[in-house]
Amino acid sequence: RSYRLEIVQHPLKAAEFGSSTLSRLALAPPLIAQLFYHDQYSPDAFDDHDLPFLIAHLSLYSADGSTALDVVGPGGQTPSRQLLYGSLVSSPHILRNLQGRMGVYFLFPDVSIRWRGRFALHVTLMRLPRPVILSTVSLKASSTTSAESVLVACST
Repeated sequence: RSYRLEIVQHPLKAAEFGSSTLSRLALAPPLIAQLFYHDQYSPDAFDDHDLPFLIAHLSLYSADGSTALDVVGPGGQTPSRQLLYGSLVSSPHILRNLQGRMGVYFLFPDVSIRWRGRFALHVTLMRLPRPVILSTVSLKASSTTSAESVLVACST
């Protein structure tokens, strides 16, 4: 199976937020990437079994695309201040496009850039490995009731 990402909505504006993380403005419009994949055995098949294990990660690069500006460097060193801020990882969403066709999309609605300048954004598709359980927690058993009884209880 081969995968390809295509940007279907490009941000047109960005405003620096400096050190004001609470009053930052997100990229406008939000970046949206569409996933295309091809299976050599059934090229027209849409197999969503892989989707829960796929994520897209957004990174900031220099304007020429040659230097990553927000990644962990050798020895685990990180940039002194995070330049790209917000929800940088997206799960796949099955949505309809403007023509009504179903597709798989990665949405980045809440992303801001700390400093003014010229930058390039990169979207990287990743497949999560088989899970290694680090910890689990269980909740006490609870009951499920009808939606009507919950709505009645909330309105009184």
